[in-house]
Amino acid sequence: MFVTTAVAGITINLAISSLGFAALVRPLPAMNQTVATLERMLRATQKPAALNYSRLGIGGVRLGMSVEEAKRKLGKPQRDETKPAGAAIGGKIRTLSYSGLTVAAWEGKVYLISTTNPKFQTIDGVKVGDNSQKVVEIYGYGSQSVQGGVTRLTYSNDEKASNLIWEIKGSRVQKIIVGPPLN
Repeated sequence: MFVTTAVAGITINLAISSLGFAALVRPLPAMNQTVATLERMLRATQKPAALNYSRLGIGGVRLGMSVEEAKRKLGKPQRDETKPAGAAIGGKIRTLSYSGLTVAAWEGKVYLISTTNPKFQTIDGVKVGDNSQKVVEIYGYGSQSVQGGVTRLTYSNDEKASNLIWEIKGSRVQKIIVGPPLN
């Protein structure tokens, strides 16, 4: 009961801050979809699921895999760039770009994978365009945030400081990100 009340309060605060008081009088259809999605997720479970590191991958590419292994899985990239990582962490970052898929590696090991292309699916078979309910059914409840009409569900692997992040608009997955925590 407390969690449902808290989510309703947050949703109302978000509506007032982003859409104005008129949204409370005449709710927007997109807002109703987001609220319904959040309610379904709350019913799934109340505890955010911890994700096993072996499940962190997209399109056959996994975190920690070598760049050469990733290229064997995905083929020749459209772009292959290497740049200095910056003074804070040092080393070099190599980015492989495919149609709607990006793979980034630091010191030769994949640390970030993101896609907006439904051709590439997670290890568990979920892809861009799938319904948010499928995400919740397979992964359980993730920590959530809503910004600018996009709901972000995050599933963490604290042991290796990695996340699986779903960006959902309406009730459909728009983007999948596997990698370090995002700010």
